[in-house]
Formats: sequence, structure tokens, C-alpha cells
Amino acid sequence: MEQLLEKVKTYDWGQSRLALTEVSDTIQKAYGNPAELKKIEKSLLEVLKSGATYAGKQFICRELSIIGTEQSVPTLAEMLTDEKLSDMARYALERISGEAVNKTLRQALSKTNSKIKVGIINSLGERGDSKAVAELEKLMNETEPMIAEAAISALGKIACPDATKALAKAKDKVSDKMKVIALDAYLRCADKMTAQGKKDEAMTIYKELYKEEYPELIRTAAMRGMVGSATDKKK
Repeated sequence: MEQLLEKVKTYDWGQSRLALTEVSDTIQKAYGNPAELKKIEKSLLEVLKSGATYAGKQFICRELSIIGTEQSVPTLAEMLTDEKLSDMARYALERISGEAVNKTLRQALSKTNSKIKVGIINSLGERGDSKAVAELEKLMNETEPMIAEAAISALGKIACPDATKALAKAKDKVSDKMKVIALDAYLRCADKMTAQGKKDEAMTIYKELYKEEYPELIRTAAMRGMVGSATDKKK
């Protein structure tokens, strides 16, 4: 494996992927052997800490997205605030289970510029981190549109009770440009309630969003939600 990883360090797009394929095959053969996978994970992290090429590090992050554990979090956290490496670090982190990842992403919010911050917000949404709701609620009021939009959308993906309350308050206060985004995020919360069997709570939101004052697109989605929720209740 060490010899293969040395080749990965110098790999660039357009070159032979043989070494990369052999690394992937070695990892697959180690499935079911936690001790061996942990050893491999440590070796992969050493590549990230080295002067490996961008392409090589991207490959390593893709492998860590599959076998990564909390052991990988500190190294990936250091990459989060690097504009060049942040996306690949997030790709791996999003798929690693554990609260340590969520905590790392939350802490990185205050250390990053707009572009990186938007990506981190998106990752928090994908992971459904309910502990991020308070900070995301603040970011809904950011003057930078990309950040505000990302925060609103992330709250819709998280869709926990606190996120739902935050969107309920914000949907009629945000700018016109953000209104549809906020309403759509609020709808996501209702959809999640329906999926969780909370039909009455979901129905309340659907009815609220069926008002004539809201865009036709939102009203149509709310009507579908009402019909679907009512149909499920009859079964």
C-alpha cells in the first residue's frame, strides 16, 4: 500500500489510474476487517498531510468518504478553510458519521469567507444537523444573498422542530428574492412531518401555505401535500 500511495501523491488527471485502482481494490478487500481499515485510513490521511497533487488528494478524499471515521476529522478540518481544498474535504466529511463532524462544520462557519461558508452551510443541511439551527437562523439575515439562501435551504433540509419554527417566522420577513426559497424550505418541513407520520402538524403548514397571497408554485405544492397527507390518514 505504501508504494501505491507514493504513486497517488504524484498522480494527475490524464495519467494512468492503475495505482488508484489498486488502492481502491485493496480497500475493498479490507471490508469487514475494522483493524485493517483503520490502518489504511491512517495511511490515506498521511497523503493528505503531504505535498500530494490536487488530483491525488481528491482521490484520497473520495476513498475517505467511504471508509473514513472520526480519525479523519482533524485532518479534513484543517482543509475546510482552504479555498482550494474545502470542497473535497466536505465531500468526505458529509459521509462520515458522528457528532465530531457536525461540530467541526459548525466551528468552521465563523472561520471562512463567503464561498467556503456556503459550502459548509450546505453540508450542515445535508447532514441534518439540528444543533446548527441557531447559527443558520442568524445567517438567514446575511446581506450576502448566497449565504442567506444557503442558510434558508439548509434549515428546510434539517426540518427539525426548531428549524420549522425559524422558517415559520422568517417566511414573511425575508426579502422578495428570498421569499420563494423560504416558502419552499418551509414546505420541506411539512413534507418531513408527513413522512414521520405527523399528518396533523403537516396539514397545518400546508393549509397555511395555500393562501392566495403566496406564489402559485407554492400553493400547488401545498395542495399536493394536503391531498397526500389526507390520503395517507385514510389508509
